Amino acid sequence: MKNKLIYLSLLLIPIQSFAEGSIQIAVKLTPAGSFVAKSERLKGDLVRNQGEFSSQKLSVSIDSFKTGMSLRDEHFCKHLGCETQPKAVLSAVKASSGKGTGSLELNGVKRDISFNYEDKDSVIVAKFELNSADFKMPHAKYLGVEVSDIVLVEVRIPAPKK
Repeated sequence: MKNKLIYLSLLLIPIQSFAEGSIQIAVKLTPAGSFVAKSERLKGDLVRNQGEFSSQKLSVSIDSFKTGMSLRDEHFCKHLGCETQPKAVLSAVKASSGKGTGSLELNGVKRDISFNYEDKDSVIVAKFELNSADFKMPHAKYLGVEVSDIVLVEVRIPAPKK
């Protein structure tokens, strides 16, 4: 009986881990085309407590995003305000039952966001849309190609199970 109680109490202890993950930002171009900006340098904390997840802070250096073209990497970094705000920070994250919320600070602007997520083989995959205008970024246009203000963000964070 004593061993069962110890085992049951261990199941209730939250698992906190240092999180290292990745972010992909899918960007549409007009009149045609698209690109994906990727970073493998997401860092922070993640707590798994049974079916719930939380984080005080997850951050990524803006200059760590790569798009497959060095000139586009440079423009992407500047557009996201990396010169004055070198990191994007997601804080106060709370998630359960496939839905979550947090506060995103980007380009010096802090806004609440919501997201959907799946727990896939001990990796949390969260997806949400962002409007760059909400973060005071100017509409982007380069050599006649316009960049959509709405982007799709996918975040992958390892979340080990007990």
